[in-house]
Amino acid sequence: MRLLVDAMCAEYGGIRTYVDHLLAQWSVVFPDDDVHVALRVGSTLTTGSATRHELPVRGPDVVGRPVAQTLGLPRLVERLRPDVVLATAPTTTVRRLAAPLCVVVLDLRHELRPEQFSRGRRLLRDVSYGRSYAIADGFIAISQRSLDDLHRLHPSTTSVPARVVHLGGDHVLSWPAPTRTGPSVGFAHHSNKNPDLLFEAWSLLRADPGGAPPLTLLGVGSTGRAAIAERVASLGLGGSVELAPFLPDADFHRVLAEAEMVVFPSDFEGFGLPVVEGMLLGKPVVLGPEPATTEVAGGHAAVAADWTPAALAGAVRRARATTETELSAARAWAAGFTWERTVRQTRDALAELVR
Repeated sequence: MRLLVDAMCAEYGGIRTYVDHLLAQWSVVFPDDDVHVALRVGSTLTTGSATRHELPVRGPDVVGRPVAQTLGLPRLVERLRPDVVLATAPTTTVRRLAAPLCVVVLDLRHELRPEQFSRGRRLLRDVSYGRSYAIADGFIAISQRSLDDLHRLHPSTTSVPARVVHLGGDHVLSWPAPTRTGPSVGFAHHSNKNPDLLFEAWSLLRADPGGAPPLTLLGVGSTGRAAIAERVASLGLGGSVELAPFLPDADFHRVLAEAEMVVFPSDFEGFGLPVVEGMLLGKPVVLGPEPATTEVAGGHAAVAADWTPAALAGAVRRARATTETELSAARAWAAGFTWERTVRQTRDALAELVR
């Protein structure tokens, strides 16, 4: 198979992890495939043995990247004659291509949680995603939740071939050996991670014997850091909660490997990589009642009954009482989320489009 991958959007976050491991594993599982990758000039993405095609992005990224994709991808298709094109995010070319186009659907948060996006970013996604949904020949959704949202909000897509392909998590097996000697870990790099609910639950946990457990909040950038610190102080959590910035990969791996538990009450996810990562590392995982993360957890996480601080605090208490037998069962479940499986299922979906 000759495959062209649009990885122009995969520079950071969960999509970066996805594309890095997808391409690296592809060259191992299907070494005879001729894989080409479109990415921006200077990208540090891991592309395995694939041929890289760097496209310049001129001007502000919010405009420059879609223009680069719309101009560059049709030219690459014309020159390379791929069997199929895989867009790793719905923000891709707005022009129809002379090859089947399969679009990866990550999530539809901008439609279902519009308040979490600026007006400009929401408008850009509405236009670019909507166009992708209209011209795609196939879809790969990273969870059943994302596919259900796509079909419900865009009924015309139900007539297009689609498949759910979960992400892998076995990259954590190369991280430092896991212990449970460190503080619990939460996240704050996007508003959907629900740090305020986390703080309110931690405030309730102060009344427990021994007080609230230590918590490190990851991803606290300079923007909004002062407000988060003020909120922590106002709840009297200064002695329990540490605000960590965005960490280099090695430090992030170490912190997660040492964590007592992973607390991830995100109110919206397409998949939720920390769920699989935490379970594979032998950590109790705490979730809110969110469809994608509970789908991924497969019944092996402590799930809050609702979106109240009391419910989340109760889930934390249950997680702290997790037995070794339960942790082993969670690890066994999470062990099925491999990047090899992701690659094989993705290629199967693409091969169907080619046929």
